[in-house]
Amino acid sequence: MRTHNSRRRADGAAARPAGGFTILETVIALFVAMVVGFGAISLFIFSANFNAGAADRARALALAQETIEGYRAKAYAALDITDVTTAVNVGSTTAGESDRRTFNVTKKVEYDTAVSNNKQKKITVTVTPVANGRWTGGGVTLVMLRASDVAGGL
Repeated sequence: MRTHNSRRRADGAAARPAGGFTILETVIALFVAMVVGFGAISLFIFSANFNAGAADRARALALAQETIEGYRAKAYAALDITDVTTAVNVGSTTAGESDRRTFNVTKKVEYDTAVSNNKQKKITVTVTPVANGRWTGGGVTLVMLRASDVAGGL
């Protein structure tokens, strides 16, 4: 006698009921998806930090160029031999625009050792972002040689 629940193939063997995923297969698939998802999230976080570091380097370069231009505008005799590091804040503190960052600016003016008569000065400006828990790719260093503007003397 046949019941409504049993199905037979044409050859007389019982057909297997339609199968789906077992709970174990589903848990393994969700675990794999979670691992891949966390990997993607870590890539997004890395790229956000890297872009922030690139913005810091761009600001550092602008600040270093501004400082070098200030030295370029001075007369040669007014360039005193110095080695000074100062902290400089750049950016806005306005609500919604709070992008203020602090940079350490090292300014060094020295006589160029390649010239023996002290008629050339080497100006080095290094601007380094202060990390404050944020990844930075390092600082920017600009070097300028400045010769005496008086022919034959200081």
